[in-house]
Amino acid sequence: MWWSVLTGKIEQAKVLDPPSDVVSGVVNTVLPGGPVKDLLHGTWLGHPVHPLLIAVPIGLWTGTSLLDLLGERSAARRTVGAGVLAAVPTVITGYADWSELGQARKPKRVGLVHAAALYAASWKARRRGDHTRGAVLALVGAGAMSVGGYLGGHLAYSQAVGVNRNADIRLAPKDWTDVGAAEDLDEGVPSRVVAARQPVVLVRRGGTVHAMGATCSHWGGPLDEGDVDGDCLVCPWHGSAFRLADAGVARGPATYPQPLYDVRVVDGRVQVRARAVAPQAALRP
Repeated sequence: MWWSVLTGKIEQAKVLDPPSDVVSGVVNTVLPGGPVKDLLHGTWLGHPVHPLLIAVPIGLWTGTSLLDLLGERSAARRTVGAGVLAAVPTVITGYADWSELGQARKPKRVGLVHAAALYAASWKARRRGDHTRGAVLALVGAGAMSVGGYLGGHLAYSQAVGVNRNADIRLAPKDWTDVGAAEDLDEGVPSRVVAARQPVVLVRRGGTVHAMGATCSHWGGPLDEGDVDGDCLVCPWHGSAFRLADAGVARGPATYPQPLYDVRVVDGRVQVRARAVAPQAALRP
């Protein structure tokens, strides 16, 4: 299909890298990591906010073209304007997520193109009384929105942007499993082990050993190469922080908690077993 070919060309378009870096730098300057950006990511919600917000402007703008066909000019002007207003937080949350992709070039190229829209020009034309031009711009905007929707789907389903990288893992082991000697764990230094073929990161802190999945839920970063910051383990790739106590998200861009493991030490040997964490515990601020 031609759109698949187009998307592939966008993924390979290195010419998009310089503007992508500039825009990403601006976004990260205006929206540095912290509580505000975590709010935009959806850390508090348990999954990205951006997909939720998309439905509002799409619905309003789709209704605009229907109202144009019915000759309801005043109502069409209101819906296109409401769609523009609703698009503001949608775009902001989208850029917040996009800016945290680091050096993942392909999704960043696609995401940069995905962000285009024409409905603001349509609303402006209607305000001037040029309803015909406004309707035409809305139809063109609908085409751009369709392309943007396709690219957004490509980001989610092909590039797995915003997808929990641990969603398909098998919670294992169910029984206590030996993963190494307790004396091999240095205080505050993450250590990677394997339990029932699942990568697990161990952290000794204050005499207690904590364990969680070693693959960051945000973009698959190796948490065993991260740093311990207070009561959290910080991903080395994009800075997501997970609480040692319950593997919940303390700081984004991650929105999903890590797989959590029970830990015990028997005769100097560390044993772990998988434990499903309650959503309210994982999302505790």
